[in-house]
Amino acid sequence: MPATIQFTKSKPAKTSCIIVPMVGGKLPKSKGDIASAALKYMKSALDEQFDGKNGSCHSFSIEEKGAIIWYVMAGIDKTATSLDLEKVGGKLYDALKALKIKTAFCVDAFTVGDAAALANGAYLKSYDFTEYKTKDKPKKALTLKIGTAYKANADKVFSTLKNISDSVFQARDYVTTPPNDLYPSSYAAMIKKFMKGTGVKTTVLDEKKLIKMGAGALMAVGKASVNQPRLVIFEYDGRKKKVKSEKPLALVGKGVTYDTGGYSLKPSKSMETMKMDMGGSAAVVGAIRALAANKAEVYVVGAVALAENMIAGNAYRVDDVLTSLSGQTIEVLNTDAEGRLCLADALTYIQDKFDPRAVVDVATLTGAVMGALGLDIAGVFSNDTKLSKSFVDNGETTGDDFWALPVNDAFSKQLESPIADMRNLGLTPYAGASTAAAFLQNFITNDRAWAHLDIAGTAWRQSASDLCPKGASGFGVRSLYHWAVTY
Repeated sequence: MPATIQFTKSKPAKTSCIIVPMVGGKLPKSKGDIASAALKYMKSALDEQFDGKNGSCHSFSIEEKGAIIWYVMAGIDKTATSLDLEKVGGKLYDALKALKIKTAFCVDAFTVGDAAALANGAYLKSYDFTEYKTKDKPKKALTLKIGTAYKANADKVFSTLKNISDSVFQARDYVTTPPNDLYPSSYAAMIKKFMKGTGVKTTVLDEKKLIKMGAGALMAVGKASVNQPRLVIFEYDGRKKKVKSEKPLALVGKGVTYDTGGYSLKPSKSMETMKMDMGGSAAVVGAIRALAANKAEVYVVGAVALAENMIAGNAYRVDDVLTSLSGQTIEVLNTDAEGRLCLADALTYIQDKFDPRAVVDVATLTGAVMGALGLDIAGVFSNDTKLSKSFVDNGETTGDDFWALPVNDAFSKQLESPIADMRNLGLTPYAGASTAAAFLQNFITNDRAWAHLDIAGTAWRQSASDLCPKGASGFGVRSLYHWAVTY
């Protein structure tokens, strides 16, 4: 149950906690909402107990008219960006949660944009997945009221941010949902429901249509499961003036709803959390839904390839040769290198149908990217410097951090096969994230701008961050949204 955010021109009559923003280590000008005893304590705390650094919090309580009121001092740098303020909001939420506060009021100390950013950070951090809990469900969420003289404007700005955050929450929900409930056909139905009434045209291609059109790579990955593959297509056009010659942007996501590794079976420990192997698709769905919710004036199409990589008598094998939707053939060296096969057919479909001016695919693709960049930074591989830079740069705005990694002919050579057009795995155990990207580049046509985002390390958090609890992160929703509205 996420926090409730409200903006108000005056301090509520009843509140159990007052938040005092300390910008640059100084008390706000509007001190009328702060009791004199609290002011006296804070002035001494500035020297002794509170350093005022961005995101630092210091709490204390005093008695006012027979009631105990908590105060939380929140440090904010003078040069804090919107992302910095979101992180302060996340830390504030943690502080309030630790104190078991249910209603808090933040003293007016911000511009409208800064107030909305702080609120959004608290909102993002308040995410909690309780769908399968039968005990200890929270009965009431935190209500955070933020003082501002410009309530209507703050409501409007926050509404735009909240639409994006709600899509992040939905992406987190999808990734967290267990695979006995989220599998290709059920996931496709969930997506259609999520997009209903948004203006996004959503089309689901089932296994019969996929087989008929020749999607041999996607079908190979998912054919051994009782839950057969799906390809979900999106079309969103928010342009006020539609120019027929203008080409759309395209987003493509890997949606392997569960990955056993197939006959290249994963160890049991490595199979834990493999329900998150559809994190790329969740990011694409969330970003497109957020664009529609905010009526963004962009033209964006998308595709998510959904499959379950299982074992059965009809499962695809090492040494099989597959014919992809593009007509190119693929020799299978490892059935656990399945995500790139799903993406290959999705990339071909979206380009053939819409001829987009740029394509971005996003996937929890390789363990190798984690070896290179750890768990907090995603890899971006691209044939276009401007496109790659747009994702690296937008991390400063969205908090989705990317680092550019190479994809070139040297990696393509590792995929050469003696009997097919390519292999699905490099010949050496090195630079696996780059060889995976090189594989995908084989399915990009007409020299169009393309970027591959490998979010294997960032889609699932091993520990909490300022804006996300432990678990599914919804990584990619905010960066894809930002890219689509600025590229």
